[in-house]
Amino acid sequence: MSVVDYLVGLQASFDSQALRPPAPADNERARLRAQAQATQALAAWCLQGTMPRLRQRFLVGALRGAAGAEALALMTWADAFARQMDGGIRLDAMSTALQGLAWRLQTKLNDARAWRTRQPSDPWDAGWALSTPGTLRRLQADWIPRRATLVLADAADHEALSLALAALWQRHGRFRHPVRWLWVGGGGADLPAEPGQLVARFNLAAVAGPG
Repeated sequence: MSVVDYLVGLQASFDSQALRPPAPADNERARLRAQAQATQALAAWCLQGTMPRLRQRFLVGALRGAAGAEALALMTWADAFARQMDGGIRLDAMSTALQGLAWRLQTKLNDARAWRTRQPSDPWDAGWALSTPGTLRRLQADWIPRRATLVLADAADHEALSLALAALWQRHGRFRHPVRWLWVGGGGADLPAEPGQLVARFNLAAVAGPG
């Protein structure tokens, strides 16, 4: 790894042109605990084929809510899961700003050390792929993950977003980090990145508590 590569990794930041960060909400930990089975299954799927070396660069999954559940509740739950993956929940729980700054710095240093073995606790990037023209151009043309990345995609918007999915698949062989594309909700299709690709399916259970 060259010094230039190291400095590029150290300076890389979240690409808000390509992805919208997940939104925080109340009772995020309680939401995830109420759906412990789905939380554990999704986390295992994200990490599948990533350690000790990267074997699965690009996987596609689909998440649906319980029968009769509101779409907003599913989207809010997906945001909570994404914030667990990207460390947002962990960061918010830190007692001081200095502690949070130190954690961010350590994460950046780890990102820049390409020789380091990825750990299950390492934060991911996570965010929503949008169907706005600018976002679609970014995803289709030149977006490259700076670290392991979870892409959330509204399944109701699958006609537009499937173009971005296909473009990412065409480039995924060059990715240095794993990417997981997760369709969220109904909308008529759980589309693979290429014909015949397995789409992992996850469902939230109908449970009482935060939705």
